[in-house]
Amino acid sequence: MRFFGLIAVLVVAASIAAASAQTQNRNSHDGEQPTNVELTYTKWFAPSFPNMVGVVGGDIVGGFGGAVLERTVDPSGHFAHLTAVYIVIAPDPAQSFTAHVEGVSNLQTRTAVLDGRVVDGWLNHARVHVEFKVISCTQAPNGTCYQGTISVKRGSED
Repeated sequence: MRFFGLIAVLVVAASIAAASAQTQNRNSHDGEQPTNVELTYTKWFAPSFPNMVGVVGGDIVGGFGGAVLERTVDPSGHFAHLTAVYIVIAPDPAQSFTAHVEGVSNLQTRTAVLDGRVVDGWLNHARVHVEFKVISCTQAPNGTCYQGTISVKRGSED
């Protein structure tokens, strides 16, 4: 039994090392990473608020996940301050990333603008800009989806 346990540990260690090497190779071409990644996305709450699921397209075609960490409506009821975690799940795990974003949702126009940073995964520390609008859809249990763009931008200050 100890022999099989040792083999399992070695297989896991080799897999981690191989994945790390692949990640480094995929993330750089002669040491460079792309300066911009442009995504479209559609998300909805499932199974319910604050958990989000959805799809992304554009430079990465894959899944979307996330959660609203904080939502505070101003006294006028016209705006909500949002803080959220967005997770882009790429078919190639080396291109998946997690971003922390915050900004304002205009409850009258049903639009939002959020900014933040990639906090884990591909393009870590890059700036993120998100815009979305509320739409009707069939994917969400309540018929409400959020459709927009996610722009990831690397700069010399990153």
